[in-house]
Amino acid sequence: MTELQETHVTDRPALKNNRKVRKSDIVIFAIIGVVIVALSLFLYNHLVLKRDVSNAQTVSDKVIADLQKRDGGAARALGSPTFQKTYSAPQLTKQFKAIELATLKPPALNRTIVYTGYKGRMVFFIYKYTALKVPFYVRTGITHTGSHWYLTQISGSADESSLIL
Repeated sequence: MTELQETHVTDRPALKNNRKVRKSDIVIFAIIGVVIVALSLFLYNHLVLKRDVSNAQTVSDKVIADLQKRDGGAARALGSPTFQKTYSAPQLTKQFKAIELATLKPPALNRTIVYTGYKGRMVFFIYKYTALKVPFYVRTGITHTGSHWYLTQISGSADESSLIL
């Protein structure tokens, strides 16, 4: 048994040209390791953000489709519990019908704003309607609560800057 151990120790290859490991080599490897970890975290956060925006946009697009159909009940169903307490289905339908002329044509997504705070992530989408000579903008606010994305805000204006937070 000892012969095997001795053979194993003596068969170990030596460093190239009997070179010793210097402190600068250790520092370089540590820096490379830190850069790899930082880039991995950045990539992970970027992918999570992209997934979250995509999930929020799915809810927002459904709300816009409900607005196009003038269906306040379906839009309300996508809302958070607080949103549902604040707005009734007939109220939303009435508001949707009030802007019917401005929203006759399907909108184009004009801007996406992501806010990450201590309570979670909120994504705002601003859609541009061009049915009238003056564009009309609708902003939806979608919040991630628990494991779901909910509509928490919806507002419209002919002035886009009033919708930007």
